[in-house]
Amino acid sequence: RIAWMSDDALITLRHALNISNGWGPGFNATESVQGYTHPLWFLLWLLIGQAGHWVIGILLFSVLLTAVAVFLALKAATSVPRVVLISGLLLLSNAFMEFTTSGLENPLAYLTVGVLITLTLRQRRDLVWAIALGLTSAAIVLTRFDLAVLIIPVLLWQVWRLRDRVRLVGAMALAAVVPVVLWLSWTFVTYQSLLPNTFAAKQNAEIPRTELIVQGFRYLWVTFEHDPVSLFALILGLGAAIFLGPVVARMWAVGAALYIGYVVVIGGDFMAGRFIAVPVYVAAFLLGFVHWQSQKKASHTSNTLVGVGAVLLIVLIAAVGTGNTPTALANAQEARWEVDQNFNAGVADARGTSVGGGMAFKGYLDQLSLAYVSPVTVPFGDGTGLARTLRDINRTATQWPTNDGTTAIPSEVAVACGFLGNIGIVVGPTVHMIDTCALTDRFLAERPFRPAEPFAWKPGHLHREVPDGYLEALALNDASLMADPADAFYLAQLWERIRPPK
Repeated sequence: RIAWMSDDALITLRHALNISNGWGPGFNATESVQGYTHPLWFLLWLLIGQAGHWVIGILLFSVLLTAVAVFLALKAATSVPRVVLISGLLLLSNAFMEFTTSGLENPLAYLTVGVLITLTLRQRRDLVWAIALGLTSAAIVLTRFDLAVLIIPVLLWQVWRLRDRVRLVGAMALAAVVPVVLWLSWTFVTYQSLLPNTFAAKQNAEIPRTELIVQGFRYLWVTFEHDPVSLFALILGLGAAIFLGPVVARMWAVGAALYIGYVVVIGGDFMAGRFIAVPVYVAAFLLGFVHWQSQKKASHTSNTLVGVGAVLLIVLIAAVGTGNTPTALANAQEARWEVDQNFNAGVADARGTSVGGGMAFKGYLDQLSLAYVSPVTVPFGDGTGLARTLRDINRTATQWPTNDGTTAIPSEVAVACGFLGNIGIVVGPTVHMIDTCALTDRFLAERPFRPAEPFAWKPGHLHREVPDGYLEALALNDASLMADPADAFYLAQLWERIRPPK
């Protein structure tokens, strides 16, 4: 009912469509640049797409992964009241619910983290368990590299617990390291870089760390202002785990807190709730088994159930009373707040904006009887008339052309930053998109971003100016057309590394 597709996810989709249709592994057919941040999610999407269901398939797969993740959390709960509490908090958390779909990696993060929590709760000391622990840790890291911050405390605790079993520690470490090394080896050969291009685009910025931290707190402020249930879940779950839980629960709580701290240090994000969703899931999971009440007397069950229901009701009334009805109940069809750098800190209602633009699964179902009026792909032209609904995006993805070697690329060079994913799908594989935010552009990512003044920037959208001659160089595949000889020399060297041989 609330499923949707984000524009950032469509950036990953264009990578997957290109590599599966012979256009190369990058966002642009002419260059091998890794513009996605979630390797394992990319591989799964690539696999699902082979069945011909690129868009709808990944949305349904997301729902499935989330359902299994929630099942793991409920299965670990030690009483009916805890099941009610966990279910209620997750259902009413905008951060969790909004990113159960979206085309981004959150559902896979929920599942892999849920599996790791389940494994650490068992506290076994055998080889199969140790290997499973390592492989699950690798899956989490390959889902998003920065999720390593979340799991490091609990993994260190596991190593300490197994300090007298060197063989098990070695097996766990080997199982965790080998998949990551294999992926990094492939990316280095394929993209001539170990880490995604997005890392360079966001780190190569001359923004003071204090300014990033302030922006990070602004991100939390805007997120929790419109999503108080998530704040309540984090305080309750992490607090209960740290003060009342066993050691394993405390380590998970510390990891979740560190991850939120990491989000603050890097300056947050432009999507409200995106990087809070996994900590909310962890907090809810922890509430299922921390010993915050006695379970010995059956009479406590009914009393606690009433208490849990009362707490959830109070939280819900408070949220609705402040104009923040949870997404699961309201299913908003447009952006719920305005945003720019000086209003709501540049932090957007990503789901509301996308749904308002026709990217909701419900809209896809509602429009099934309509005839298609737009071509499968269109030239970029002057940049107008490129907006497409989810149904059109799905049609284009399923009819993505195959590279037969006769098409001249690029057919056109265009410049964009916002809505890069949507535009990149609509124009097809032969148009080279210059991403001025540098997420998919290696040349611009290696040029530093310098804000005009403090806070004159938007998280994830660090706009670079296109240097003179760059568009012409790309259009004619001639680096010497760059106005600056130094830029021409560097671009020619870069192309030797990231462009396939002719």
